[in-house]
Amino acid sequence: MNRIPGPGRQWHHVAMKLLVLVSLGVAFTTVAAQSAFDQLIVTGRIVDESQAPISDAAVLINAQAANVDENGEYQFAVDSAEPLLIDMSAPGFYRVVHTFHRSDFANGKNQIADIELVRKAPQRRLLVFAGDTMLARRYFEPRAGEPVLVRREHIVADGKELLEPIRPYIELADFASVNLETQLSSVELKNRLPKSVTFYSPTELTEILRWAGFDYAALGNNHTWDYQDKGLVSTVKALDAAQLGYSGAGFDEAEARRPYITQLSDQPFGFLSYVGWAGLFSPTQAAHGNKGGAALGGSIVFDEDLLKIPGSTVSVLQYHSGLEYSEAPAMSERMRLRSAVDRGADLAIGHHAHVLQGFEVYRNRLIAYSLGNFLFDQYHYTTQLGMLLYVWMDGDTLHRAEVVPMNINGYVPTPATGNFRYSVLHRLARLSRPFDTCLRPNGAHALIESCAAENAQTVDLGSVQPGNMPVHLNNLGLTPLAPAAFRVAGHSYRLGTDILRRGDFEYSGLYRTHDRTWIQEERISIVDGESRTMRIAAHGSDTTRAGMKVFERIFSPSNPTTVRGRIYTDGPATVRFLLQRRRMDDELDDALEGGPTTVVGGLRISKSGWRDFSFDFDQPRVATRSVRLLIDVRDDSGRRDGTMVQLDDLAWIEWHTPWLDGADVASDAVFATHVQFGSHL
Repeated sequence: MNRIPGPGRQWHHVAMKLLVLVSLGVAFTTVAAQSAFDQLIVTGRIVDESQAPISDAAVLINAQAANVDENGEYQFAVDSAEPLLIDMSAPGFYRVVHTFHRSDFANGKNQIADIELVRKAPQRRLLVFAGDTMLARRYFEPRAGEPVLVRREHIVADGKELLEPIRPYIELADFASVNLETQLSSVELKNRLPKSVTFYSPTELTEILRWAGFDYAALGNNHTWDYQDKGLVSTVKALDAAQLGYSGAGFDEAEARRPYITQLSDQPFGFLSYVGWAGLFSPTQAAHGNKGGAALGGSIVFDEDLLKIPGSTVSVLQYHSGLEYSEAPAMSERMRLRSAVDRGADLAIGHHAHVLQGFEVYRNRLIAYSLGNFLFDQYHYTTQLGMLLYVWMDGDTLHRAEVVPMNINGYVPTPATGNFRYSVLHRLARLSRPFDTCLRPNGAHALIESCAAENAQTVDLGSVQPGNMPVHLNNLGLTPLAPAAFRVAGHSYRLGTDILRRGDFEYSGLYRTHDRTWIQEERISIVDGESRTMRIAAHGSDTTRAGMKVFERIFSPSNPTTVRGRIYTDGPATVRFLLQRRRMDDELDDALEGGPTTVVGGLRISKSGWRDFSFDFDQPRVATRSVRLLIDVRDDSGRRDGTMVQLDDLAWIEWHTPWLDGADVASDAVFATHVQFGSHL
């Protein structure tokens, strides 16, 4: 731990080149259904951190060897809808894994970003961090119509199956940490704290986490004392039995604040963990004097505890604080994590928001404000954007940090692919930029660095005449890691972000997960073909209701939005889109059953075939806790077998800009997932 920060490491920066598109008219026309991948050949390149090719690398694609040439280039075929796990290693380098899917190579793309390998060094260690974790509630007792993920009599086997998709990423670490936001017990706990939400998980969770590759559990959080001392006794016993290190809770204040010290080869590391508030109930969740609980953190406590860690020990501080579901860290959290760095923390990690927040490289040290969820049963859609954080430390010096995007798919942590990964990386890049911290691509992942220079993407359309349907920036070959602006003579444009993120359906069913995004029943299913689509069958005069299964909590009140997508029918049909609101005082089930609805768009279709559609409306202004889209389909064919409707490429776009003048090259660039072009202002 270096208490007087020196000049630090000189970061290697790669500025985004100006992207000029002069002949992309096809990108703005109707996008056809994704073609079947008949041996599409994809190429990539393996390089070191100086961009030199690694010709002696070994590459496995789903355990099958691929050749690597003298330029570090390799290739593989994409011919199925199954994920592609790329495993890369080379003598003297850290092994890495990246995951891709056929949806990554839609619209003719057949090149993946270079993948950089990190060279091993005598003091270099790879730390991996995961977010909020529990194994309770809906894992055992799911919502109606959903499968049980963990059976009481098969906890270990079922729990391992949950972590199997992400285990290859965790076991690469020299040391892996998880925020254990639960007490553990194999018997019923009754002495709960007097607060709104308490839960506990089976003690077998420690065995599952250890099997997955974790070495340490941070306990400084608001659920580590839910059932007070009896719950902590069984928690500590289970952690010890699994040989998982821990800190952040104890049976008195001194024990709760004590760091976990471990040796990684010949380098000592110290891990501190704290909660940010005691609670307004009694007894509180925080340890104080001889009372047990979570370690209560703050600037004074950080200063005292960091001073006790020997100067030769690398200090890692984790802080569970801030506001749930907030895009930005609370100012109190940001001030305290920065003060922890000022007082000697070499790395600072935040938790509690249950959603991803940005990064800050501060005084050459990394602050991650919220890692979001890892293994958690929340059904709010934004809580399912996840990540692992890789940090390579050279002693107490930050060498490199990298994001591994995840999709918490049906409560199961999986590698994110396709447009869902685009959304994860877009969110992290957008939320890190206010802290002068940038992300740049590394295969399926992204590297975290101080911003070296402006890296906006200015897209010159030249003579191309764009259509008026919103277009995903991924279809234009634009990165989610930099803001975008357009130059398009004679047209205006606006930029926005898709809050649905799952409308291409390509994630559905991957890793044997059960989709919890969309209503599915006898007449409604997600089917595979040339691409995955939602299929809705309508018969007679009855209306079939499809749409989002639950509400989205994260939305911008009164914001202009557009719903766009592609629809196919094999006969006449009427399709209506409705916005349903959950009012502030509504219980969830009551709102799902009878929350107020408003028709926001619709189509009356007379001919079969695929067509694009879009319609605009504003988000609710007040008195709304969360929202969802519903889709009503009525058969107008008069046929005995009714009408079949398919939906694809759905997006629900909140616009971040007004209409901008496409001739004004000085327009500020904006982080976005979608662009829409209009007539000249």
